[in-house]
Amino acid sequence: MALAKAAECDTDPQLAELWKAIGEIGGYVRKLKERIRLLEAVIENFPGGISLFDNDLHMVLCNEQQKRMLEYPDELMAKGYPSLEELFRFNAMRGEYGPGDIEMHVKRKLELVRRREPHCYDRTRPNGTIVEVRGVPLEGGGFVTTYLDVTEQRRNQQLVAHMAQHDPLTDLPNRILFHDRLKTALAQVKRGGMMAVHYLDLDNFKPVNDNLGHQAGDELLVGIASRMRQSVREHDTIARLGGDEFAVVQTAIRKPQDAATLASRLLNALAKPMKIAGREVQVSLSIGIAIAPDDGLTSDDLLIKADSALYHSKSRGKGCFKFFREAA
Repeated sequence: MALAKAAECDTDPQLAELWKAIGEIGGYVRKLKERIRLLEAVIENFPGGISLFDNDLHMVLCNEQQKRMLEYPDELMAKGYPSLEELFRFNAMRGEYGPGDIEMHVKRKLELVRRREPHCYDRTRPNGTIVEVRGVPLEGGGFVTTYLDVTEQRRNQQLVAHMAQHDPLTDLPNRILFHDRLKTALAQVKRGGMMAVHYLDLDNFKPVNDNLGHQAGDELLVGIASRMRQSVREHDTIARLGGDEFAVVQTAIRKPQDAATLASRLLNALAKPMKIAGREVQVSLSIGIAIAPDDGLTSDDLLIKADSALYHSKSRGKGCFKFFREAA
């Protein structure tokens, strides 16, 4: 009799539909749990930090990589995830955003977040590591933030950029960086002011290479570059153009005599002999100088005229400097 009633229940259309719906819900729950498990696996295996904030700017998720990378203490999340404002204030207090008023740092950060715009920037942490921070607003509110340690990558990029713009032997700026600095200086002159270009050529350098070898010649060039580097101001540029040719972009001078003063310092820098390969070696400089705006306002004009002045300097006995107007 009971089996008959159960059979009747099983054949009841409404109960059949109910059991079917329960089965579908169960399947959906299992699939949802599986997706959540996969999402958690992705988050925990993400090669950096990742955190999620809801529409009220409260953290709802933070993986272990972020906690380790950004050195979050256990007490920060002991009572649950903090709000974004609390996290900003914690970071500001420990100097994460650099010097300045803590509340101003928090205010600026919250203003940026409320714009709900995607953002990406590098943050150099107090311990020297560089973290790439990316924030993406989510549809319906909230946003996700990721953190990647890019310290090694950025240092490699800086090294490559430095190598592209500097002479590998002397570490002075090369021809590329020299021309860039010259164009910048000329742009300033066009707004008012004066600058000078010095073309430098070593006297009697070839005999060093011929008699002592190229390694000794390279050692001599490194020593010369060091002495000349110490003779110019920080905002001037001394470059090695190739071989034994150098050049200086001297900015923000008030009169041609300032260029003469620098040229004299450069000559004096090489006045004392250097010990190369166990022998004392003496070389000197010949220098040609062109002044902007008097001698031109383009790179080509100044370089041609400085080269002409250099030729005049060498023809007058070497070891001296001449202005272009003296060579004209």
